[in-house]
Amino acid sequence: MYTKEEQAIRFVTKAFNGKKRIKEDIDMSFHSMTVGFMLKDIGCNEEIVLTGLLHDIIEDTSYGYNDIEKYFGKKIADNVLKVTEDESITDWMERKKIFIANLSKQNNDIILVELADKLHNLLSDYDEWLSHGKEAIATLKTTYEMNKWYYLELLKLFEERLDNNKLLDRYIKICNVYFS
Repeated sequence: MYTKEEQAIRFVTKAFNGKKRIKEDIDMSFHSMTVGFMLKDIGCNEEIVLTGLLHDIIEDTSYGYNDIEKYFGKKIADNVLKVTEDESITDWMERKKIFIANLSKQNNDIILVELADKLHNLLSDYDEWLSHGKEAIATLKTTYEMNKWYYLELLKLFEERLDNNKLLDRYIKICNVYFS
């Protein structure tokens, strides 16, 4: 019988089967697992670690809220929903502003999940950054300047709401590399 964390790793691996990260030749499940283990490493409880492991399921897979609720319970499904952007908002800037506003209303544990998520996204671009500079931070749909705005807006929220911890220190450091 699997532990809840092992069940989540299995679920994430299955949900992302065959999907690769956009800029890396690595399975998307690696990101989810890294986020979960970042949270575990700083001492978050199982609920928050599970939320970190499952945070991209609704946005990036064919599984939804009901699937998470079925296997992990309503609390975890609710938490994942709190870190899920509303993809029906097609304007990128509007979607990000609404997401940040909604995130700012959440408890600090949910904000920690988002910190770990965004930290790993930035860490994933580092090798590309060394080779290509600002181009590494752009995506197919966004520019360097758009992403700079987004990550620095999140930094304001993280610094305002979260106690200093290893993840926040790393986030600040990588933001200084990319956006100073």
